[in-house]
Amino acid sequence: MSTPSYDVIVIGAGPAGLVTATEVARTGLKTLCIDKLAPGGQLINLTELHDFEEPWPGPDMAARLTDEAAVAGVEMGFGDVNKVSPGDVWTLETAEGESHTARLIVVATGLNKGKLGLPNEGDFEGRGVSHCASCDGPLFAGLPVVVAGATGWAGIEAHELAGVAGEVTVVDESTAPTPDGVTRVSGRIVGLEGANGLETVVVESGGERKSIPASAVFVYINQSPAAEFLPDSLARDAAGHIVVDAEGRTSVPTVYAVGDVRSGTRPYLNEAVADGERAAKAIVLALK
Repeated sequence: MSTPSYDVIVIGAGPAGLVTATEVARTGLKTLCIDKLAPGGQLINLTELHDFEEPWPGPDMAARLTDEAAVAGVEMGFGDVNKVSPGDVWTLETAEGESHTARLIVVATGLNKGKLGLPNEGDFEGRGVSHCASCDGPLFAGLPVVVAGATGWAGIEAHELAGVAGEVTVVDESTAPTPDGVTRVSGRIVGLEGANGLETVVVESGGERKSIPASAVFVYINQSPAAEFLPDSLARDAAGHIVVDAEGRTSVPTVYAVGDVRSGTRPYLNEAVADGERAAKAIVLALK
């Protein structure tokens, strides 16, 4: 059997991934946490978290979790993992040409960006179509914006935009509640219009179409699990989330999944932390 570079590699440095890596590394297992972007995941895009007694700015929490990982001995890596191969050990390859091996891997890659599924959607990417309220919201201060979706991160982002934009309209077909100061339209977006950037969102509701003035649309629907690089041997649910047991173990014993990429998750920081802690305990028992 070949000797792996690491005991554990965590793919994804969001809160669930960072917590898993930290708890595993504290036991002395050699751990790498790798992400294609900066550590923190969705946290770096949130100005305020309400999962605790006192509100926390998202970037501050991301920095805290990253510091804790470093103190625990976690090695941080940067790269876009695009291939994972089983064998005597797991081999991970990145788009940048790097390769790493591990006895066990943890998938904490979260979700891909949402999509409206419209033919001209790409034409408005960066010109009105957005996926981050704290990043792009200030660009639309005092202007009308639309949020596509009302569940999960969508509700958090709508709340964030309500304090910035002139008018916020949530378009969704669910019955999820919307934040104060936000208008709701039950329906689905079927068109984007505008000459020099987005100007109008066309919504179909009750068999009728109507136009809503909007300088931006923040898309939080049709967010698929970021698991397309993983082998087909991992069981998935109907939506493509990785199926896990109560400890985060997948259908392959040496692969775990935590956070938004797994089945049955909810988009709350305290749940992501608990997810990582549970998986870490199981991983340590499996490898020690």
